[in-house]
Amino acid sequence: MAAVMALLLLSGCTLAIDKEQPLKDSELNIPNNKLGEQKCSNMAEIDYAPVMKFKGVTYSQNYRSEVGNLVKGKNIGEIRYRMSGNACYGYVMQDGDATLLEEGTQLYEVKGYASSARLWAGDLLYDAKENPSAQSINDLLDIAGKITAVRFVSGMDGTTPLKDFTPEATAVFAEEYPKLNYVPFNKLFKETKGWAGGDYWIQIELSDGSAKKIIYNMKFAAFNPAGYATPELASLVEKQRKLMYPK
Repeated sequence: MAAVMALLLLSGCTLAIDKEQPLKDSELNIPNNKLGEQKCSNMAEIDYAPVMKFKGVTYSQNYRSEVGNLVKGKNIGEIRYRMSGNACYGYVMQDGDATLLEEGTQLYEVKGYASSARLWAGDLLYDAKENPSAQSINDLLDIAGKITAVRFVSGMDGTTPLKDFTPEATAVFAEEYPKLNYVPFNKLFKETKGWAGGDYWIQIELSDGSAKKIIYNMKFAAFNPAGYATPELASLVEKQRKLMYPK
């Protein structure tokens, strides 16, 4: 049986499983307790996804990217609490918490990126997943002017290339995607009825050699992260998708 994947979200939704599905509202009213502060009557065996929260932003580990050209900046904090093995089921992630990182893990800026978009956690790269202050996708990811390639990749591993966008399409995507209005994932999830079907994985390669994985849903013309495509951008992605299937 596939392991249950847990993802911490900012909107009060503490755990999500499988395809990043948020919990039902009825499941959210659970005490914000930690093991040791009071006895857990609901300690669950959970395979946590690698997530942390810092200064209001929720980050997830980017383990599919090359990081050799990324440089650590100044130290800006540390992890204060590890949830795995410590938090009761239903614990709501707080600033300074991480699912899997050890307490005391040092956090650093990634040179060339806003700290709200990317952080080093020790030697691991974490990218922003949720930011309540973001207005655009670029506010979330800080990728404007940095995209050099865009390609469809296998949904099985998130890295195997399937088809590169043409240079012309890449240029348009690089200009338009960062401008899209940011939509928090829980809101997007509800509006798209759970992203049922029509998902394609896209890898965005950046000028420093690192990469980001995003998901595009053809049915709703929506990206995760995190917003709706304009009609022009949706048409562009659809035309590039069709190039994967030669006549």
